[in-house]
Amino acid sequence: MPFENDNLPTRNNDHLVNTSGFSEQPLWNFINQIDTFFNQFFQQMNTHLIADPLSVNTFENESNVIVEAKLPGCNRNQIQLEIVGNRLRIGVEDSLQEEVKYPTHTGRKQFYQRRERIVSLPFTIPEKEAKVSFENEILTISFPKESIKRRYLTIDDERV
Repeated sequence: MPFENDNLPTRNNDHLVNTSGFSEQPLWNFINQIDTFFNQFFQQMNTHLIADPLSVNTFENESNVIVEAKLPGCNRNQIQLEIVGNRLRIGVEDSLQEEVKYPTHTGRKQFYQRRERIVSLPFTIPEKEAKVSFENEILTISFPKESIKRRYLTIDDERV
């Protein structure tokens, strides 16, 4: 009596062939659905994460201390500036509301993003003398050096 089992895989051109009637297609469909779910999830999360922080550069020339911020894609209505002592807070708000009409209902999407950067300067910021401009997506804030009270210390040659 020979041993026969039709459920064993047989060799065909060095590849295993499944003869049990089990189809792998539902499994692959399930795996593809999981991949699609995670890809969509991370794409949506990237829109909520801040991938583009505010780039700020601070420098001096002969007469002014200048703070420049690159704000690509912003307009002047989105920018908020606040002075608190020796700190300058640069904030950018962006909101979007969209209404989508479907045959059975109306859907609404709402998006809100806020980015800000706080720049600390080594002096109290003179609000009245500050000059602010916004051109070519670059915010420039300048303060005259005359209004900044500086004091210098001398170094003694003797040890204390």
